[in-house]
Amino acid sequence: MRQFTAIFDAANLISAERGPANSLMTASEPKRFEALRAWRGFMQDTDAALDDLKRRDIPDEMINRVRVQLDRGRALISAFEHKPRPERSYAEIRAAIDAMFLARDDYRPIIEWHSGEILKLDRELGAIIVQGIALSDMREYAGRLGSYLIAPMAASTAMPPQDIAASNAARGRLLEIWDLLGPNALALPETVAIRTMRAEADETFMGRGLALIDEQMALGGRTGQFSLDGVSFTERYVAMMRPLGEMRDIYFKEIAGQFETKEHDALSALYRNGLTTAVLLLLVVGLVASVQFYILRPLLKGAQAVIALADERPAVLVSAPDEVREIQRLYGAIGILAERLNERALLTRKLEALATTDGLTDLLNRRALESRGETLMADGVRFLILLDIDHFKSINDRYGHPFGDTVLRATADLMRRSIGTAVPLARFGGEEFAVLLESGSLAEAANAARKLKSAIANYAMATPDGGLLKVTASFGVAGGADQPWSDMVAHADAALYRAKAAGRNRVRVFHPTEASRPAQPYRKGAGPVR
Repeated sequence: MRQFTAIFDAANLISAERGPANSLMTASEPKRFEALRAWRGFMQDTDAALDDLKRRDIPDEMINRVRVQLDRGRALISAFEHKPRPERSYAEIRAAIDAMFLARDDYRPIIEWHSGEILKLDRELGAIIVQGIALSDMREYAGRLGSYLIAPMAASTAMPPQDIAASNAARGRLLEIWDLLGPNALALPETVAIRTMRAEADETFMGRGLALIDEQMALGGRTGQFSLDGVSFTERYVAMMRPLGEMRDIYFKEIAGQFETKEHDALSALYRNGLTTAVLLLLVVGLVASVQFYILRPLLKGAQAVIALADERPAVLVSAPDEVREIQRLYGAIGILAERLNERALLTRKLEALATTDGLTDLLNRRALESRGETLMADGVRFLILLDIDHFKSINDRYGHPFGDTVLRATADLMRRSIGTAVPLARFGGEEFAVLLESGSLAEAANAARKLKSAIANYAMATPDGGLLKVTASFGVAGGADQPWSDMVAHADAALYRAKAAGRNRVRVFHPTEASRPAQPYRKGAGPVR
């Protein structure tokens, strides 16, 4: 019911926003700024109420529809901010007023939707819903009745027949609602506050407010010679409508009070019954607590420990001296299981390391790199750098294989320092190494290769005969978006052969345009194929 009240508050704000808007469209220069400020204040209140509805599970499409129509009406009203009064036409003012009418009409589905949601919960709330809608419509049609006079007043023209007909229709609907809310029909709650406010509304609006409408229509409805301007009329008429809004507020306050009283009585009964039930439950809780403490809780700890072991997480169980003997035996068995699983996990990790790591350089081996490369090649951009140590056979022949192994390990260390350990590095076979870049561009991959080439060429190693040796390496770079692993390896290999053929100690990049040309392989021991 509080949400029901909030929905009608927003409806009332949309209706009330027309008051200062009417004053703005009809105000002369001295009063225009005051009317504009008042209108903007009402707009802020309306927007805040609509934002509040978004937190009350109202369908967004309903609220958005109201906002769109409200923005259209406001845009038409804003056009009058700087327009001189003589240039304000009847048609423009009437179009703006009609747009604001439509905004209120577009809000009605929200009221109907929420009314349906309430009736799903309690069919007996139908009378309250009808009364709430009637009170809201009362304020709306009262406002419309006054708004029909605004455009003729501002343009000093007679009311067109369609405006007279619309005004009479709004008046008829207003009187129907008033009778609906009367004491002899579907009456409001018979409280002193509601009776007092209904009497005030009867005198202030139904008496003087409708008389003001009749007076102005009699004077200027057919001649355009009204006794009041739009601003003065709006100020007087809105003041006379005040009891209608207050009567609605009192009604919702009274209804909320009735439900709060019922809620209080229900809670009191709940507390009494709950206390009785609690006393009975305490007897059961004592028995359950002992079973839980000595049996169920230790079993739950054991179950959690087994789950932790299944997830390869540590599981520590400490058996208390006062625990049941069977529980102590269970904890001991779980401890033995944990030891066996830890031993198996350690062995598995060692085997995995041996299967994926090159024993000489501690880099990934070719099989591990290819497995990762094929997995990562499904989408995205990846780049492969292949490098081959130049004249490695002559190094082995001259200094021996142990020194050759030293060169390979030094090359691996230089790769770690130059490229970084976050990037997959691998020994691809023999004196050939690989780098897999999982982001960036082809140009960035080539720059990484050049950086590594310089690091290798500038590094000197002590040879077994007491001298210093500098080695060089040739590089092939390939890759791009969505390339199969086999194609990328072939492209990088082709680029590496071109680097060798060009004289070694070079970086060559395989560009996508080269894929259509036949490859020219480099044969070790021979000159470049031209």
